Order: sequence, then structure tokens, then C-alpha cells
Amino acid sequence: MFDPVGYCKINKDAKTGHGVNLVNFIGQVVRVMEFAADGGVLVVDNEGSSLAMFDKCDVNCSFRCSFQGEYILPPDLDIFNQMAYIAKVQNRKGGWAPILKQMIIIHSLSKGTFTDTVLWQKQ
Repeated sequence: MFDPVGYCKINKDAKTGHGVNLVNFIGQVVRVMEFAADGGVLVVDNEGSSLAMFDKCDVNCSFRCSFQGEYILPPDLDIFNQMAYIAKVQNRKGGWAPILKQMIIIHSLSKGTFTDTVLWQKQ
């Protein structure tokens, strides 16, 4: 199984979707399995049961990232930098909680790039 490479939000009026159960994707924030060179996406629904493809015109916003277990990480870190980043997150005042992952996803979608500033504000 491949790990996701980012997140995107599919437009509510998406018309270019190809896949099964497209209703599970329309208007949703979903994990991206692959970004196409032309801006399209291959996505998996939030239940992890369906795949779909959408053209760039149906992607409202997106960002690239990587994952290690329950942690969301900046993209393109090697294994040593991933471990260092996770240690830094675990040692922050307040530690790690799943709600932080959701906050990073929402903030990153609004910026169009991975942004973890919510972790380091007023610790």
C-alpha cells in the first residue's frame, strides 16, 4: 500500500471525476495518492474504500506532505529528518494530539503548501 502524498479539497460542483462512489469525494477534503503533472489528482476517500481521479479544474486547493504513523510531516524529508521532526513535535509544550493534525491540514489547505505554524504558536 502506498502512503498518501498530500491532501486536497474537491470542488462541490466537480464534473471531471472518474471512479466509484464519487459522492464520497465531492466537496470533501481527501488524501492525495498522486499528483499528476497537469495538476490533476488521484485520491482516496475518507473511509479508504474508493479511489477516484479528478482534473485540476475540480481541485479547490491542495498541498504536499508526508506521513509517519499518525504524524503529518513536511514533504521530501529523508528518514533521519523525519525522525528529528517527530521528536521535535513530541517534545513541544502540549505534545501531539490528533486534533493538531486536522489543524495542520486545514491551515495548509488555506495556504496551498504544508504549514505547521499552528504547532509552534504560543507554546
